[in-house]
Amino acid sequence: MDREFTSPGPGTWTLDTTHNATAMTVYAGECFTGLPRGFQECCERYGLLMSHLQPTFQHGFFFVQQVGVVGKPGGGPPPKFLFQLMFRLHPVLRKRVKTAHEAFSNQLWLQDLRDWDLMKRDSIARNTALQSVDMSGLDDEGLIRHLEDCSVNAEEMVYRHHKYSVGSIMPVGRFLDVATRGSGLTPAQVVPLLKGSTPVSKGIAGEELANLAVVLRAAGIVKTDLDNLSAEDALAMLRDHGDVNEALETYLALTGYMLIGGYCISEKTLLESPNIILARIGEALAPQPETEFDEKLEQSIRDQIPEADREEFDLSLSDARKANRMRDERGIYNDIWGAGVARIAILEAGRRLVNKGVLSNHELTLDASHAEMLGLLRGENPVTEEILQERRTWRLTKNIDEVPEILGAEPSDPPPLDWLPAKIRPTMRAFAMVMGNVFDSPEAGSTEKITGLPVSPGVYEGTAKVILSTRDFDRLNEGDVLVTKNTSAGFNVVLPIIGALVTDRGGILSHAAIVSREYGIPGVVGTKTATQKIKEGDRIRVDGESGEVTIIS
Repeated sequence: MDREFTSPGPGTWTLDTTHNATAMTVYAGECFTGLPRGFQECCERYGLLMSHLQPTFQHGFFFVQQVGVVGKPGGGPPPKFLFQLMFRLHPVLRKRVKTAHEAFSNQLWLQDLRDWDLMKRDSIARNTALQSVDMSGLDDEGLIRHLEDCSVNAEEMVYRHHKYSVGSIMPVGRFLDVATRGSGLTPAQVVPLLKGSTPVSKGIAGEELANLAVVLRAAGIVKTDLDNLSAEDALAMLRDHGDVNEALETYLALTGYMLIGGYCISEKTLLESPNIILARIGEALAPQPETEFDEKLEQSIRDQIPEADREEFDLSLSDARKANRMRDERGIYNDIWGAGVARIAILEAGRRLVNKGVLSNHELTLDASHAEMLGLLRGENPVTEEILQERRTWRLTKNIDEVPEILGAEPSDPPPLDWLPAKIRPTMRAFAMVMGNVFDSPEAGSTEKITGLPVSPGVYEGTAKVILSTRDFDRLNEGDVLVTKNTSAGFNVVLPIIGALVTDRGGILSHAAIVSREYGIPGVVGTKTATQKIKEGDRIRVDGESGEVTIIS
């Protein structure tokens, strides 16, 4: 790379390799001020020894640092006797231990689930109101006010996402801990019991999409009527039917402004991706099996749990299934939607700047900061087209494989669990269980084989499409194998098209693993090298049971 990456401060800063494969825009980085605020609140509520995650962006790439509740960043824990003495004497640590014990005892995540459902309704209302603004009727100052509202909302949505981060993962971590503690089972063996617990991971606006299918059938429109048309022509045909158009607009009102690939405004919205809209409609018209929990698998795993732990296993599985939907819902109804609303407004600003002769390409506004964009609309000159183009070129040509994964000090090992007071151990075990299985992935295998974590069973052969950005989603055809670096919650809109999923990054609780399980398609994650070894158009075999991906031809 032709730019230097340096540590922004003491301690360890880790590259986020799970949510974004490429550099993010300046605007997206500005919105992430809501992340530490949200994390700080939920870490305190659950008594974690982490205060918050501190984000930093270098050349568009996202790094985070875990900040402890006491001490300075960097360095390992003190000697055991001093470490344990701190927990007896330090008021902050003593409070965290008490809070952690009470949160676990009271199943705080169930209260978080109730609170989240209220906030989700408010997030839907906020994003819907902003996307309903008719920008064609706004003068430049009116558009500036709308852009300011979108910016405030986007930052708020990032905060709301992370406010429920711990509540959404703690019951899952507790379940994995209980299920594996004395049974000899691995997290990969028991996590399939969560399949069916997060409907939104399989499809956003399921009721609206199902209603659209009913209206289509009533109008005599079947999937084959759409298959022989381009996506644009098929949607135009549907809009000529009054009832169909109304049902389509109802569906798109809830989904159209959401980003379909990540959390950055550089990603497309569903409205900008007619082929994906048509794929969702085609999926709705095809008969869909009901998703049910696998009772036979549950009984088989339960039989392997020590008898003394079975009551706790039943309770932890029930709680994990109830709360698991929060994980993806937080992103979908908050920042994936809020960033999409902002993107559409930013592109409108770009079109006006092109009409004024200020810019030659309306998409260059995506690479401006919020303040720079407003300055350009006001006739000021806060940034040149040359700088914006340089940022855009960098963003489109660099990816996480070219970036150091660690800035600053090498991470130190955490203190042994038995050093901690007994009352906080369940919390820290559960948290570590989830974090390891979201982000960790196996070491790269031999140069001859592509191997990763098997996260959804089945064997599938198909044509590989190496997709590094949502800009490439138009290349996906029904039955293709999606090969990508990582996925976000927004990727679930393309899952109806594909036959299997392979990623470079992620663990058994990554978004890619969740959505492949929910859709029931073979999935292998954490291969490290799939996007480098597999070429566009290769015919490949994906084995979701062994974790092997084979290039056939």
